[in-house]
Amino acid sequence: MNPRVPEVAVKPELENLINTYGKFWCTWQLDRGDRLPMGAPALMMSPRGVNLGMVKPEFIQRRDIKYNTPIDALRAARLDVPEPRLINPQANYWIQHGKARARQLTHSRTCCPMDL
Repeated sequence: MNPRVPEVAVKPELENLINTYGKFWCTWQLDRGDRLPMGAPALMMSPRGVNLGMVKPEFIQRRDIKYNTPIDALRAARLDVPEPRLINPQANYWIQHGKARARQLTHSRTCCPMDL
């Protein structure tokens, strides 16, 4: 959801995102309290058509109140966003097999001109 961005600007982005199966890399998680886009990238997803109950209803309600954007209004405005043309059978491995791969990141110091 893009608060305060007109739906006419959001729809083209949604139409592009739909072909990514709703997956995207995020370095800025507001729900975690990040104030700036920094930190380890996390593969995020936005379920569409499957597991729609994954997001707790109270989170949606809080968001709707905060941004004055009811979920029913969003759904109605986006009914004409098409489904993906082709869904790769391996796109949702984690749903099909109930497991996913994880990567552990470690911090390391790098040299930069300002350190010299």
